[in-house]
Amino acid sequence: MIRRVDPINYFFYYSLTVMAIVLSLVFFSLTWRELLLGLSVQISFRRAFLYCLVANFVDLLLPTEAISGEAIRLYLTSKGSGESRIGRVTASLVIHRLLSMTTTLIGLLAGSAIILLDYKVTFYLSSLLITVSAGTSATIFLLLYLSLRRGPAERLIDWVLGLASSISRGRLNIAKWRERILNVLWSFHQGIDVIRAHPKNLIKPVIFSVLSWFFYLSTYHMVFCALGLDVPFAVSMVVFSISVAVQTVPVGIPVGLVEIVMTTLYTLFNIDIAISGTATALIRVVTFWFRIVIGYAAAQWIGVEALLRRS
Repeated sequence: MIRRVDPINYFFYYSLTVMAIVLSLVFFSLTWRELLLGLSVQISFRRAFLYCLVANFVDLLLPTEAISGEAIRLYLTSKGSGESRIGRVTASLVIHRLLSMTTTLIGLLAGSAIILLDYKVTFYLSSLLITVSAGTSATIFLLLYLSLRRGPAERLIDWVLGLASSISRGRLNIAKWRERILNVLWSFHQGIDVIRAHPKNLIKPVIFSVLSWFFYLSTYHMVFCALGLDVPFAVSMVVFSISVAVQTVPVGIPVGLVEIVMTTLYTLFNIDIAISGTATALIRVVTFWFRIVIGYAAAQWIGVEALLRRS
């Protein structure tokens, strides 16, 4: 198969995948920055872009993407600040997560609808599509419920603190921690209320989120273009959406699981396993290793800036 690949065509399309992943990160950062500005948290695009690169770097190193990236962005943006700023930044991160998940879910449903019309779908694939769609929908609903209702969020905090008190056997000052966390929670819901009162502030973030999703998705499709293969765009949408869902599972995932899932999905769409494996490897070079490199560079740059400020 490699011998039949046109080197000029390959270089052209594979170069586009690198550009697409950079543009995806740019619009991802713009989405978050617009949300922060809407909550009166001032941040430059350069700073937001660096923080997102570092968050992506940590996500890829520690495969708990549902937690680690947001924690890093919260720390970098809020360090040295009070509970009010921490709450608003947390609100921006939750809304950003909701936008990303909703965009991915809509893409998965659209791709699945096209696939069901054009392909003879196996029971395994249809079950997987239903499970991923239902799981993503449930997560979106849970985040919305906790974001819009203060009572359930406070009860959840009390339960967690009670568990922490039992484990520490009273060594933690639970009352002090509860007061601080509730102050952050109050500021968080205040930020949510601001967004609800000014829905126009979501126009730009929604547009940027869709553009980020599209450019990220296009890396999957253009790899097949680089190999000179005509694969339906709906197939790329489904494989992309499911692989993203696997990466956002809030537990550590085994090394290579995403690659196994992607290769298996491509074979379910009647793509030869050798081609599926090659395409998956090329996709992961751009979406994993390239992001690791630029994320590491961003982390080092932030460290250098911190040292320069101290000196």
